[in-house]
Amino acid sequence: MVKGIIRSMVPLSLYLHIPFCRHRCAYCDFNTYTTVNDLQEAYVAALVKEIRQVALLADSAGQLRPLQTLYFGGGTPSLLPVKALQSILQCTAETFGHAANVEITLEANPEFIERGYLEGLRGIGVNRLSFGVQSAHAQELTLLERGHDFQTAVEVVNLARQVGFHNINLDLIYGLPDQHLSSWTKSVEAVLNLEPTHLSLYCLTIEPGTPMNRWLENGRINAPDPDLTADQYQLACQLLASQGFQHYEISNWSLPGYECRHNLAYWRNQEYLGLGAGAHGQAARYRYWVVKQPRVYIRRMETGAAVEYPLSAAAADSHDVNGREAMSDTVITQLRLLDEGLDMKAFAAKFGQSLDNAFDGQVIQLTEWGLLEQRGDRLLLTERGRFISNQVFYRFM
Repeated sequence: MVKGIIRSMVPLSLYLHIPFCRHRCAYCDFNTYTTVNDLQEAYVAALVKEIRQVALLADSAGQLRPLQTLYFGGGTPSLLPVKALQSILQCTAETFGHAANVEITLEANPEFIERGYLEGLRGIGVNRLSFGVQSAHAQELTLLERGHDFQTAVEVVNLARQVGFHNINLDLIYGLPDQHLSSWTKSVEAVLNLEPTHLSLYCLTIEPGTPMNRWLENGRINAPDPDLTADQYQLACQLLASQGFQHYEISNWSLPGYECRHNLAYWRNQEYLGLGAGAHGQAARYRYWVVKQPRVYIRRMETGAAVEYPLSAAAADSHDVNGREAMSDTVITQLRLLDEGLDMKAFAAKFGQSLDNAFDGQVIQLTEWGLLEQRGDRLLLTERGRFISNQVFYRFM
C-alpha cells in the first residue's frame, strides 16, 4: 500500500494495546497478563496483520488517511524489544501513512529501562514517553506493588532527556489509603524537579476484582478519604499553576504546546482506531472492542476474516453510535477540556437541536448550581464543577 491511494487527508489516531506485564499492580484492572510473555513474537505478528487488515478495509471504505497520533498503551509496551516496535511502526507507515508531525507515544515502567533501549526508541521515531512513576515514596510504591523506587524513575527520566526525548509525561496517583497531604505535596514537588513537559494525575479508584479491593474488604487498608482527596487535587492545581503548567483536562497538565494530542482526539470525540487485545475504538459510526485474551486474539488474526471497516477478524463486538449516544459522548468528552469546553454552536449544527433542548434543561440547572458556565458559545465546567465532574457528566448520560 502506498500513500498515493490515501483518499481522505483528515488525520486519524491509533491506539495499540500491548497486554504484557512482569507483575500486575495491586490497583490495576486493565487488560494485562503476566504469564504469557512467551507470546510476544506471535502477538506482534498478529498486531501487524490486524493493522494491515484494517488499513485495507479503510481503503475500500474510502476512509484511509494518515495517522496524526499513535499510542502504545498497556500493559507495559516497554517490554517489547525495539525491533518489534519498529516492525509495528513500519507497518503503520506503509499502510495508513504518518502525518508529517505525527506524535508517537510509548508508555513505559521505569524499571529495566537502559540507555540503549531509549536510543533505539528515538531511532525508530518514538517522540513521546509516558512513565508510570505514581509516587515518590517507597511506602506508597510498595502499597501499589510497583516494581521500581523513585530514584530509578529519576535516573530513567534523566537518561531519556540525554538521548533526545523532550516530550515526557509522568503519571502520579493520589487518593491512596492513609496518604497524607504532606506526602502528596512531596511527590508533586519531586516530579516537578524532573522538569517534565506533561503530568497526568489520577485519583485512585479501587476496582472490583483487584488485590486492593480485597484488602479493603478484609480491613487490611482503609478506604480513601474523599475530602482529603479533594484537598490533594486542589493542592496539585495550585502547585502546577505556579510552575507554568496549564490545566487543560481534568486529570492532565502540560507546559504550553505539550498537550497530549492523542488524548485530545478522545476528548474532542474524534474518530480513533483501537487495535490489539482488549483495545477499544470508535470510527465510521461504530464503537467496538477487540477480544481480550492474547491467545484468542492471535488465533483470530491467524484464521479469521475481516468484517468491515473498522472491524478486524479480532473484533469481539460493536454497535452503532446512535444520535442520543453521540450527543452524550460529545458533551461528556468535551467538557473534560477545561479551557476549551464544548462548542454549543457546533453541537447544534451537528445534531440539529440546541444542547439545552437535547438534554431537557440540564444546562440551565447545572449553571444555576454553579457547576457549569458559558463563555461566549462555549460551555465549561466551573472550578466547583471540576471536583464533582462525574456527577455533572451523569446528567448527560
